[in-house]
Amino acid sequence: MSKLIAQTLPEADKLTVDPMHYYRQVLHGYYNFNCYVSEGVTRTAKFYIPEGSVYNQPTIFLAVPAARPTDEFLVDSGWKDLADQMGFYIILMEAENGAWGDDAKEIPYITALNEDVNFRPFFCAFSSKFYVYAYGETAGMVGRQSRLFPKCWAGVALLGPSGMTADELHELQTKETRVPGVKYSDVQMPVWLSAPVQDDDFNRQLAYYQAANHSVDTPEEVDGHKLWAPKAGGTIDEHWCSAVVTDTADWEMCLSAGYSRTIWQTVFCGVARFPGNANGALRRNEPIEARGFQSFTAPVAGGYYEDGHDVYQRQWYVYQPETVDPAKPSPLVFVFHGAGGSSDEIADRTGWGELAKKYGFTILCPMASVPNRVRHVTNMVTNEMFRAMWNTGAPQPDRPADLLFVDYLYDWVTSHYNIDKSRVYASGQSSGGMMSWACASYRPDLFAATAPVSAKTPNIETEPLPFVDGSIIPVMSNLGLLDGMFKGGFGTPDARMLIERWHDAFHLAENWDSYTYDDGGKNCSFQNGLFTNYIYRNSQGVPILRCVEAATKTHAVWPSECEMAWTEFMRDFSKDPDTKELYYKGEKVVLD
Repeated sequence: MSKLIAQTLPEADKLTVDPMHYYRQVLHGYYNFNCYVSEGVTRTAKFYIPEGSVYNQPTIFLAVPAARPTDEFLVDSGWKDLADQMGFYIILMEAENGAWGDDAKEIPYITALNEDVNFRPFFCAFSSKFYVYAYGETAGMVGRQSRLFPKCWAGVALLGPSGMTADELHELQTKETRVPGVKYSDVQMPVWLSAPVQDDDFNRQLAYYQAANHSVDTPEEVDGHKLWAPKAGGTIDEHWCSAVVTDTADWEMCLSAGYSRTIWQTVFCGVARFPGNANGALRRNEPIEARGFQSFTAPVAGGYYEDGHDVYQRQWYVYQPETVDPAKPSPLVFVFHGAGGSSDEIADRTGWGELAKKYGFTILCPMASVPNRVRHVTNMVTNEMFRAMWNTGAPQPDRPADLLFVDYLYDWVTSHYNIDKSRVYASGQSSGGMMSWACASYRPDLFAATAPVSAKTPNIETEPLPFVDGSIIPVMSNLGLLDGMFKGGFGTPDARMLIERWHDAFHLAENWDSYTYDDGGKNCSFQNGLFTNYIYRNSQGVPILRCVEAATKTHAVWPSECEMAWTEFMRDFSKDPDTKELYYKGEKVVLD
C-alpha cells in the first residue's frame, strides 16, 4: 500500500456547495490539523475523512503510541479500512517530539482537540458521537482525561496499562461536577478496558466504572472477555446504557479492524452523549432505519429566481410508528434540528421519536439549508457549510428560503400520508427552535401549535420577515438557564419582543411585565421540578403562550420537556384546516 501523505486543509473561502449533492462532505482523505491548546502552545493532529461520507457520522479519536508513525498506525491498526467501510471520521492524536508528556501537558491537548473537532473543522462531526480508543502508554492519561471531562466522550476504550489511584478515586467521589449535587463518580461512561496485568489500580478503576454505570453484579463471558451490562433503569432524559468490558489482551493484540469493530458493536454502537446539563446525557437507540424511519429526497426550488432554476436536493425523514393506525388520520410534528445537526439525529436528540411511538403520532424531520461563508471560531477558520442551519428569512442567490421547503413538505406529507391537518405541530432546538418560532410567526395557518426550544427569536441569519397576521397560534417556548448562547432566560429584549407580540396580537391578559425572569421563580405562574413556568392567557383562560425556564439546562433539549410540551400543551390544540379556527380541548378559541 502506498504511503499516506497528509494534505493541507483548503482555504475556507475557496469551498463550493453542489446544490444537487447538497449534504455531501466536500473533503475526503488524510489531513494535517493544528490544534491551539493555549497561549503559545499549538499541537498537531491528523484527520482521516473517508470518501462518500455524509453529515454527523461517528467520530473516532485515536491516541497513537509515540513510537508509531501516525500514518502507518492508521493503516496497520485497521482503522483506515474500518472507516472506509463504516463511514467513521478518524482523529489521530499525536505525541509531541516523539514522546507523550505528563497529564498537565496532555490532558489540555486532548480536551482542546475534542473542542476543536466539535467546531467542525472542514467536516461535519457530531459531538454527541465522539468516542476515543487509547493504545499503549496513552491509555492511562486518556482514562484520567475522560473522567475529569466526561462530556467529551460517548465511550472510552483503554487498551493498555491503565488504572486509578486511591487519591484519584477519592477526588472523583468527593468533587462535584458543574451540575450541583452530581459528583464525577456519578457520571456514566461506556468503557472497554484491556490489559494483561490487572492489579489493584486496575481493579479500583473497574469498580469505579461499575458503580457509575449501574452495572449488574455478575458479568457475562463473551468471546474471552467479561461484560457487565447496565441494570434496567434511567429516565427519558438519560438511559442506563453504559456497558463495562474487560479483556486481558496486550494492547498490540488489539490492533486490528476486527477487535476495534467488536468494541464498537459491544459497547459504543447506538450510544450518544447528547447535550443536556454540563455533563451531557447518555442515551442509547437502535439505528433509525431499523425502527422504521424512512428517508426521502427531492429537488426543491430555493425561491430566489422567478424561473425557479435555483434547485436544491433536499432531504427529510418520516417516522410513523406501529402505534399509528395508517387507516386513521394521524397528528404530525415537524421536528427541526439545530445548527450543525441533521435530519437523522434530531428525533433521538429531542426524544420526539420515542414520544411518537409512545403517544401514537407521526414526525417529519427535515434537513436544513447549507450556508457557504467563512466561520471564525476560537483560533480556527472553517466554513459554515459544515453545519446546516435554517434560513427563516428571504431566499438568497446561493441559499434557499427554508419556509418554502416547509410549504413543500406540508403539501408532500399530507398527500403521501394519512395526516390529520387539524393537528399539525412544529418543534425544534436552537436553529430549529428559531424555525419553530418562524413557523408560528410566518406560517400560523399551517400549524395548531409550536414548541421552540433554546431559541427566542425567529431569525438571526437574515433580516427578519414581517409577522404574518394569520390565525391564532399557541406557542410553548423552553429555555435553559445555563444556556451560554441565549442567556438570561425570558428576561431579555429579544424574548420581550416575542412575548409582547403574542400579547398584542392575541389579546392576552398577561404581558412581559407581569412576571420577573431568571430569578428562581420569585414571580411566575408555577414551578414543577426544574421548570419555572410563565403562562399568558386570553380572556377564556386559554394558555396561548407558555414560557418555561429550565434550571441546570445548557444549550440543549431534554426529551422530558418535549414530552411536557406534547402532553401539557400541543395536543390540547387543533386548528380547522379550512376556516383556520383554533380549538382548545375541543372548545373554539376567540379573540375579544
